[in-house]
Amino acid sequence: MAEQLELLTDRDYGALEMDLTVRESRRARRLILQLVPPHTLEVVVPRGTRPRAVEAFVHENRDWIARARAELAARLEHDRGALPRCVRLAAIGREVGVSYDFRSDRTPRWNDDGARVLVTCAADVPARAQAVLRSWFMREARIHLRPWLFREAEAIGELPERVQLRLQRTRWGSCSAQRTISLNAALLLLEPELVRYLMVHELCHLRWLDHSRRYWRVVESFEPDFRALDRRLTEAWRTLPSWLFASRRA
Repeated sequence: MAEQLELLTDRDYGALEMDLTVRESRRARRLILQLVPPHTLEVVVPRGTRPRAVEAFVHENRDWIARARAELAARLEHDRGALPRCVRLAAIGREVGVSYDFRSDRTPRWNDDGARVLVTCAADVPARAQAVLRSWFMREARIHLRPWLFREAEAIGELPERVQLRLQRTRWGSCSAQRTISLNAALLLLEPELVRYLMVHELCHLRWLDHSRRYWRVVESFEPDFRALDRRLTEAWRTLPSWLFASRRA
């Protein structure tokens, strides 16, 4: 996709503060634009798409891109170096206060006493404090999301061979042909019904590894409201905080 990337960095689309990246996807059936947290716009293209088609698609959607860039720029300015004082783990109904102890002579670490998380690290490196907080967050995701997935798996009657938990920018979850289900740890920030739907969605792929009508019939048998939940899940990317993702910038 190098040629496409060059096309998207000319005077019409490039040299702006917000990135506009291109990603090929074997699953994509059409060109789409999406927000990738925390501050990136992405064009997803089917494999084999011609560079000029990408350029034309971007040009046709330039007004949407301009609005999205303005939204992301405002969020970037607000979030720059932001350290949260509270984290709401909506999936499990827990709200956790966060405090910080900035001392350069201390090893970066966190301590969770059940009511509050204390993050200790050097004062001059906000990104390090965010990394420590992510470490705590991943611990919480492992504790709660993995057992939840297996409870849903038992109800559906399909068990994965392996479960992975990661912080991902473009997917809430995935299922491989080897029956490995990957969950985005950021699910912990979403409402319980969205988390359950995502798990049902991926577990049903253990039966049908596609998005055919037969697959969606299986999904609907376990979650009749899947269409509305799917739309809400797509919109939920906009709600994710910047500290959740390590910066890609040097």
